[in-house]
Amino acid sequence: MTLAHTLLQALKSFGAKQAWGIPGDFILPFFREMEQSQILPVYSLSHEPCVAFAADASARLHDGIGVLAVTYGAGALNSVNAVAQAYAERSPLVVLAGMPSQSEMELGLQLHHQVKSIDSQVHIFKEITCAQVRLDDVNSAADKIARVLQICKEQSQPVLIEIPRNMSSVACDDLVINVTKEEPKLTATDKCLADIESLITNAQRPVVIAGVEVKRYDLEEQLCSWVNTLDVPCFTTLMGTGIAAELPNSPVKGTYLGEAGDPSIAAVVEQSDLVILVGAILSDSNFAISAETLSRTKAIFIEHREVNLGHYSYHGIALKTVLSQLATSAKPKNWDFHLPHHVEERIHSDVPEGVIAPMMIADALNRCFEQYGRLPVASDVGDCLFVSQGLRNTAVIAPGYYASMGFGVPAGFGIQATTGRRPVVLVGDGAFQMTGMELGHCRRYGFTPIIVLLNNQGWEMIRAFAPDSQAADLGLWPFADMATHFGGVGKRVSTPDDLQQALNSAFEDPSQFYLIDVQIPKGCMTPSLAHFAKVLTSKQNMARA
Repeated sequence: MTLAHTLLQALKSFGAKQAWGIPGDFILPFFREMEQSQILPVYSLSHEPCVAFAADASARLHDGIGVLAVTYGAGALNSVNAVAQAYAERSPLVVLAGMPSQSEMELGLQLHHQVKSIDSQVHIFKEITCAQVRLDDVNSAADKIARVLQICKEQSQPVLIEIPRNMSSVACDDLVINVTKEEPKLTATDKCLADIESLITNAQRPVVIAGVEVKRYDLEEQLCSWVNTLDVPCFTTLMGTGIAAELPNSPVKGTYLGEAGDPSIAAVVEQSDLVILVGAILSDSNFAISAETLSRTKAIFIEHREVNLGHYSYHGIALKTVLSQLATSAKPKNWDFHLPHHVEERIHSDVPEGVIAPMMIADALNRCFEQYGRLPVASDVGDCLFVSQGLRNTAVIAPGYYASMGFGVPAGFGIQATTGRRPVVLVGDGAFQMTGMELGHCRRYGFTPIIVLLNNQGWEMIRAFAPDSQAADLGLWPFADMATHFGGVGKRVSTPDDLQQALNSAFEDPSQFYLIDVQIPKGCMTPSLAHFAKVLTSKQNMARA
C-alpha cells in the first residue's frame, strides 16, 4: 500500500466522506493517488478558502472529519482564514498540504511558494491547528497519521499533515490505531457528577444553554434526553443554532443573545438561579454582552474535558461521559419558574406594504418546509444569520463566532456532498461576491442548492455598526442573471408574493440550483441585528454614528 493510500484509508476510517481540494504542483502526486484510488470522492473548486469552507461544513454535519488538499505555500496559506475559523469554532478539519521533497530542499535555492523558510508554512499553521505532522519518513508515517487524526477527533479542531512531493507513491505500512486517551478515574467522574446534580437539586430555576460542542461531539440525543427529563428551559447560543432542531423530542426553544436578543428568552435566563452551559464557547458574540447576567448567578460550565463549578474544576472528563450520565440519573422537579418555558422568537420589522423585510424570508422558508419538507440550511454571516434564527425545526450551520464572510455557498456544497440532501443557503450580497462564483461547479457535481441572496446593495452588518459608512455600499449587481450561464435558474424578486412563488418553484424543482435574488431596501435589517449592534457597541464603548 502506498503512503497516500494509507492516509486516505485512515481518513475514511475516521469518518471523512470526501476530500475537497485544488491541485497544485507540490500536491499533484497526492491528487493523482486520490483520483486513481477512489477511496474518497474528490471535489475540486476554484479558490482555497472555498474548499476549506466546504470541508468545514462537512465536518460540522456528522461525527466525522472534513478534509481539504492544497499545495505548498500559495495554496495552504490561501486557506488560512477558513482554517482559522474551523479552529475557533471547534470543527475537526484535516489540512493536507503539499511540501517540497528533500532533494528539492537541498538545491540551495529559494523554492517557489516559499516564504521566509521551508518551514514557514508549518509555523503559520501552528497558530490555527491543534497538531502538525510531516510525512517525510515512511517508517514513521503510519504512526504519525494515526496520532494526528486521533487528536483531530478528540479536540474537534483542525490538524495539518504535510506531504512531501515525492512521498505519495512510496510503499507504507498499514495503519494501526491505538486509542491512548484515558478517562479520569471513576471516583473523579462520580464526584464531578454528584457535584453537578447537587447544584441542580438545590436550584429553584435552572436553565440550560447548549453550545456548539454538543453538535461537534454528536451529543444531541443525550442533551434532549437529559433536558426533557429535568423539564427545564433550554436555549442555544448563537453558534449553537440548529442543535437538535430536527429531532422530534427537541427541548430547545430559541437562541439566547442576552440583551441583544429575544427579551422573553433573556427574562427566563435573568430569573434563573443556576445557568448550566453545555459545550458553549464563551465568546463575545455568545456571551460578552451578557456577562453581567452570568456573573450575578451561579453557573456550571460543562465543556469537553473541562467542568467548572464556581471555584473548582474537573479536568479530562469527556463531554459525552458527563451528558450521558446526567441523562441517566436526571429526575424531574417542580421548578419555580414564573415565565413559560416555551418561548418562540418572532421578530418583525415595520416596512411599507409590498416590500420584503429580511424576516419575511424566514417566514416564507418555514411555509416551504411545512409544504415540501425540511431542508438543511447553511447561513453566511451578517443579517442572514439573524434571519436563520427564525427558521423552525431545521438544521442550520453557520459561523456564529469567528464570523468570516463567504462561508454560505461552499458550505452548501459540503452539506449536499456529505448528506445527499439539498441545502438552502442564506447569503448576503457582500458574502456572495466573495464565493458565489463557485456555483459554476454545480453542473460538474450535480449540486442543486437553493440560494436565497439577501440583496440590500451593501454590507448590512457594517451599516449596523457604522450607518454612515460609504465603504459598506456595494451597488446593484445582476446576480440572478449569472445563474442561467452557470446551468441554474435565477429569479429576482422584490415583493413578498414574488418571494414565496420563487421559493415554491425552487422547492418543486430539485433538478437544478436556484438563485433567488431578494431585493431588500437599503438600510432595512432585522430588528435583531439592529438591537444586537446597538447593545454590543454600547457595552464595548464603541462610537456609532
